[in-house]
Amino acid sequence: MNLNTLSIEKVSHKSGSLPVALYPNMMIQDKGGKASYYAMTIIRDTCYDEDIANDIIVSGLNEGLSKFQLLRVMELARNAKLARLADAYAVDDGISRMQLKVKGSFDSEQESFSSEKHSVEIALHPTSEAKKYFENLRPVIRQGNSKKPVITSVYDVKSKSSDTLTKGGYLEIKGAVLKISGDNEDVGLYFENTEDSSDFVKVSAEELGQNMSSTLACVVPAELKSGTYRIKVVTQFMNGKAFRKTPLEAVFGSFTVV
Repeated sequence: MNLNTLSIEKVSHKSGSLPVALYPNMMIQDKGGKASYYAMTIIRDTCYDEDIANDIIVSGLNEGLSKFQLLRVMELARNAKLARLADAYAVDDGISRMQLKVKGSFDSEQESFSSEKHSVEIALHPTSEAKKYFENLRPVIRQGNSKKPVITSVYDVKSKSSDTLTKGGYLEIKGAVLKISGDNEDVGLYFENTEDSSDFVKVSAEELGQNMSSTLACVVPAELKSGTYRIKVVTQFMNGKAFRKTPLEAVFGSFTVV
């Protein structure tokens, strides 16, 4: 399968292959000036509880439970985990071990928590069981030049963090094929609430401090509400002057807004 057509082909997630693309790392070169390459997973799509419930039913593992019942169990389990986390427990769900952490410095032992200086965030680490599950997985490298935007890192300059967005602060986004360009009304850089995708702030190309294929930079919108957000890039960018007919998007991360 050519990487250029991967985005328009419906590949079953049960294919058992992990598609990855290789990108040149110009920061690491050999003595001859030749760049090395790093691998990025080509994310097929995002799946949610409803998709997981459908998978369980299709595979016949639902043991008589309806889709509604499965979703209800998932909701109850999620809420129970959140309650345990809030009560200072570490939660191990078999895939990750989670616990809450407080970020921000305190000037003295008597200082109280302040939402203006501090934040409560979730720390996640993969479990040994999850790591073992993927030990024998062999990624399939897709050949060809990727036309799909990929975000590899996000850095908040003010907080010096890769998991916090500071309203009014400067944000740097690194990746490939990221340049915001095109005449489709959806084209732009989005700060999208992870709990409600209809809650977002869009930044246009004209508002960006940097707008290149490998780097985007902007001021984090001051109108963002408190919560958890992801970064989304929607672009019609192609090498040359022509625009891609259909916009492609890249979604990345889960960030706490402060």
